[in-house]
Amino acid sequence: MASAESQEKKKLSKAEKKAARKQAKSQHLLLKHDGIATSETPTKFLLIGNGGLLNGIQQELLAPLFKHYGQVEEIVMLPGKPYSFVCYREIDRAIKAHDNLQGYVLRDGLGPTNIRMYLSYVTQVPKNSINCENLPAGLILIEDFIDQSLERELLESITWEDGSATCESQSAQQSLKHRRVKHHGYEFLYSTNNIDKDNPMPDGMPALFGQVIDDIMATGHVQCRPDQLTINQYQPGQGIPPHIDTHSAFEDAIIALSLGSQVLMEFSHPDGRHIPVLLPPRSLVIMTGEARYLWSHGITPRKGDIVPSATTDTKGGLTLMPRSVRTSLTFRAIRREPCKCDYPSRCDSQQNQTIVKATQEHNPSASLPTSEQEAAVLEQTHVHQVYDRIAEHFSDTRHKPWPRVAEFLNKLAPGSVVMDVGCGNGKYLGVNRSLYTIGCDRSQHLVDICRQRQFQAFTSDALELPVRSASVDACICIAVIHHFSTQARREKAVQEIVRILNSGGQALIYVWAVEQERNKKKSNYLKDSKTSDKVQIANNGATDCEQEAVDTNLETERRNGNACLQNPETDSSISNQNSKATVNESHSITASPSNVGCSDTSQDCCKSKGTADGKDVPDIERRNGDGGKVPQGNDPKVTSTGSDLNLQNTDNTLPVHKNRTQFVQPDLLVPWHLKIKKDTGQGSPSKDLTAQNEAAQSVVYHRYYHVFKEGELETLCLCVGDTEVVSSYYDQGNWCVVFKKK
Repeated sequence: MASAESQEKKKLSKAEKKAARKQAKSQHLLLKHDGIATSETPTKFLLIGNGGLLNGIQQELLAPLFKHYGQVEEIVMLPGKPYSFVCYREIDRAIKAHDNLQGYVLRDGLGPTNIRMYLSYVTQVPKNSINCENLPAGLILIEDFIDQSLERELLESITWEDGSATCESQSAQQSLKHRRVKHHGYEFLYSTNNIDKDNPMPDGMPALFGQVIDDIMATGHVQCRPDQLTINQYQPGQGIPPHIDTHSAFEDAIIALSLGSQVLMEFSHPDGRHIPVLLPPRSLVIMTGEARYLWSHGITPRKGDIVPSATTDTKGGLTLMPRSVRTSLTFRAIRREPCKCDYPSRCDSQQNQTIVKATQEHNPSASLPTSEQEAAVLEQTHVHQVYDRIAEHFSDTRHKPWPRVAEFLNKLAPGSVVMDVGCGNGKYLGVNRSLYTIGCDRSQHLVDICRQRQFQAFTSDALELPVRSASVDACICIAVIHHFSTQARREKAVQEIVRILNSGGQALIYVWAVEQERNKKKSNYLKDSKTSDKVQIANNGATDCEQEAVDTNLETERRNGNACLQNPETDSSISNQNSKATVNESHSITASPSNVGCSDTSQDCCKSKGTADGKDVPDIERRNGDGGKVPQGNDPKVTSTGSDLNLQNTDNTLPVHKNRTQFVQPDLLVPWHLKIKKDTGQGSPSKDLTAQNEAAQSVVYHRYYHVFKEGELETLCLCVGDTEVVSSYYDQGNWCVVFKKK
């Protein structure tokens, strides 16, 4: 008997063995994913292996095949499955179909690959997975809004110019990565996701489209008459990423008329809800209220959509419907006043108003100090507190030492004792391992990072170094001195360096230069102005970035998708998703009073990259140069994303510098953008984003700088006495001096 069975197995052909394996695989998948086991006893339910939506099979292809053998009650097709089910009214009909269609090749010679069906009996069938969820609140879908005649007329009226089109027509028509686009009324600027309200297009709205607008207004669902039209043409396989139309650009209703093909538009709520909505040809969808302001909508790029079947005898099951060329007419009304919707977390108008309010309430204008007391307060507010907030982010941008600084350290005799005043994250402490190098910084956070990296560092104020006189062989002070706001305090910082040096010891100092172009060659800071402009466009105008040296950091940030801007005085580049900002590698080491948080942000919000000179200032009760406690100042300049807010430039008021431009005066505030997570605490979960879904915001910090003109640093080093300038040079937007103690 066993021998007979063995002989029977040997009689199976290669194709039959393959079919048996395929059938077994489909049975295993069914049991694994749906918990349904196949049956050796015939039933009226058939499993169609390789006949699912995942295989690109349409219900309309299966129905006539199986109906040929008897009355079909239902065809069940499940999204994402490589199998489907056929339900017959009678078992004998199912047996006949099973025997005749086993191994049948679907799309034989019609597709890129043939698909062979493998049939099995099952005792139960899962329910059709049809999303019966209601439409998003505020979404209105009107099918057959226009007839086929008007559809043809609209499509024929759209002219797509070729590459020889005039500049004017080219501005109205764009070829984007995922589709072809044309505008009427006002041009939609994809670079800013907004429109120029003061620059209407000369041809206005064509009459035929005006008639469609009349019909839209007649529905009673739209309050503001559309005056802007964007036409998108999608080829099969093209789509558009999920997005929310800019609140400040358009009024409440966003209206889309689909021509030529159906498409599945996907709506997503911040709480995770996802609703696909089928837009048939000639249908009109109107997004108002929550659907317009809170839900994002998009079209997944694919060549077909899983939709309810139109077959009348399959109980509305699912099928795969191929897409054809679809043209979408999107009608919108230009908004003339700021948006006041109930969804501030998604609203750029209300976020910008928050920026202005925060600036007015927490960021009073800063002026040049007229006394030591005022200077200490200015530095506390616009240097120390800022670097306290960005210490961790700042450290993330400091990696590669500047070549000329490394060269200075590598020329020192082995065993030399070196002090790095304003060491930041200790980037230079490990350059030359033959030296005994110690760092100090005003920021306890940065000192902690140095210690984590096994470097010797302590917290100190540069105006009063707790180091014995004549105790070190060399000293470096990179991007620190320019944060002192008076000549006397800058001299005091240099005097401290001279005091701790041994006789004959040398020091290297870097400061930010006024001159960002030398010998007709721009610094990296100015060279990246184009990058900065692109960042500004992409981030609602928030482009200000500080200077940072190029090297590895720039490439690293760009690889991470961030536009990095280089800082003349130091090396790293900072960036955030919303505003890419590079910062001066400045280190603040002046006196600071107490640890005061930046306005509108929590302690945890301020971990960011980039700082001015590498020196953050966490210590709050630092002593100033004359030994007195520094009074607490105002919070640092902070604004939530948007455009930089310029201060009024009165007589002594410090201006806010526009990054990537030439410096026009020596004392200024330089913005630095930091991306944070911020909970507005406004609104309910249904109308606003919940805390866990709160959109990322950007905070702008204003830091004080005194930029040096040519010769100024040499003069500063000589005026303190007992010094001799060994060399001075210009290095990527920084003035640099090596001096020796006599």
